[in-house]
Amino acid sequence: MKIRFSVVILLLVVLLASAGCSGTWRKKFVRAKKGEVKEGPILQPYDYKSQFTNKQLYANNYTFWRNSESELIKSVKSKGGSKRIKNQAGYAMVDIKKLLSLLVDEKAAQLQPYVSELEEMIEKIDQPNYASSNSNALVSRLSKHYRAVSRDFSYQRMKNFIKLDEEKDIIDDKKQG
Repeated sequence: MKIRFSVVILLLVVLLASAGCSGTWRKKFVRAKKGEVKEGPILQPYDYKSQFTNKQLYANNYTFWRNSESELIKSVKSKGGSKRIKNQAGYAMVDIKKLLSLLVDEKAAQLQPYVSELEEMIEKIDQPNYASSNSNALVSRLSKHYRAVSRDFSYQRMKNFIKLDEEKDIIDDKKQG
């Protein structure tokens, strides 16, 4: 039994010694040489035409504006965090400016005072502790602003005063050419 056990151990030692560090063991521990740098795919930018008409964009942005301004009013009412209030005010401003850009000049001029009023309120909101200390007055002004813009610039009232899609295509062609 001892002889058999010693023969097996001797065979294992000889086998391991003859294999050495060549082959797969060596590949595992040796750092691979840096080959050529593979080039990524070459991307060519392409200007896609808008998937939506101006009327669809106005309806979508009007909905986004209503949602962002109502969330702003709720946050100020509940005295939420100042960072959240500032972010929602920024979203409301971006959305109302998109509405302004989609209207014909006559109606855009009528919307401009509301945009300026919202800018004034946002400047006050950006002041430290203004939203928390003057929340009732701010909620009142924001609610009045929300109702006025919702009443006068809803999609149903403005659908005949939205810029035509051809005007957008002409502007896009001027940018490309």
